[in-house]
Amino acid sequence: MLVIVFISGLSMNVNVDSGRASQILKDATLAAQDRAYRVPRDMETKIEQIIGHTHLTYKYVLLTGMLAKATNPRANPLVLQAGAPLQGAFDARSLCHGVVVPFEQTVLEKRLGGSNEPFLNKPARYTHLSMDNAVRRGKDRATLQRLIEVFEMVNEQENGDQALVAVLSHVLAMKSRVVVFDTDRFGTFVSKAKLLALVEALLAKSCEGETLALSVALLFELMAKGHGNDLIVSSHPANQSGASSNEVADIDVFEADGQTLRHCVEAKDKPFTRADVDHAGGKVAEAGHSAMIFVYGPNAKTELVLPAVVAEYEAKGFDLTFVAVSAFADGIVSLAPSVTWAEVVDLINKHLALMRAKETTIQHCTAVLESF
Repeated sequence: MLVIVFISGLSMNVNVDSGRASQILKDATLAAQDRAYRVPRDMETKIEQIIGHTHLTYKYVLLTGMLAKATNPRANPLVLQAGAPLQGAFDARSLCHGVVVPFEQTVLEKRLGGSNEPFLNKPARYTHLSMDNAVRRGKDRATLQRLIEVFEMVNEQENGDQALVAVLSHVLAMKSRVVVFDTDRFGTFVSKAKLLALVEALLAKSCEGETLALSVALLFELMAKGHGNDLIVSSHPANQSGASSNEVADIDVFEADGQTLRHCVEAKDKPFTRADVDHAGGKVAEAGHSAMIFVYGPNAKTELVLPAVVAEYEAKGFDLTFVAVSAFADGIVSLAPSVTWAEVVDLINKHLALMRAKETTIQHCTAVLESF
């Protein structure tokens, strides 16, 4: 009996070769640039709606599923995990993280969102796509239904190669989510005066606080370089810090092991109250830490007597530091090692992706860098 089940399980699974998938993805992208594909109108409409929706995970699922189908026609794009109880099951997570993610972050310029591990998000933790999967009502549920329908179409019509090109065509039509630059125009090294001017220019627009968080993360990256890159700087989406065990504050700085927390940083670029400070400090304390740096930006105002608040926290065994971003930048940049413009832009792109920055923030960063 056990042998029969084992053999049956094998017969349901197929292999999707990652090397072949990588080449097919490159070729399909070239075809997409020329819009060289033909799919039924209703299929393309659903693809367009899925790519245009805000749900990032389903975009990655769509591209991964179509890539699998184009690579091996026996693959079932409805599958999310190798253990799915469906004919044509394959390791979708490995295909996505090993092939789709690096391609999306470089060639596709993070147009899907720049996620490092999209299949770890809740919508992709099921074995396969089904309307029984837990999903919020409204547009998210409608997107799930469209995703299932478009995969059922490609299974029936066996046009995975054309469908993949169609998906990529709509991805390429999206705005790039990375800041690009002309290496010839930018030269080689960035002076300390230019670094300070860059931070000031980034902060000229708050972008709902995202430019402050970005600037602070960049400054900590410069500090990490001065320490021989033995620190790992992690920034988080706005208003979502604390969402996991590795997210405590707006910016968390870890030791080289990626687990031991060195600094917890709250970044505030709007008027703040004692409740804001206590909320941020409470999250840090709940995570088992007893120190926090509160960096405030040019738009931050408060009626608090900051030294008095620091003294109160100190009496409770908590080390709280308030610092204006201008002073913070002066201190960090004065000790920063030499960096190139290419390194600076790479660091900015890293944290724009980690923060899932808004389009307006990315556009502002692009304009700032073009002005230097």
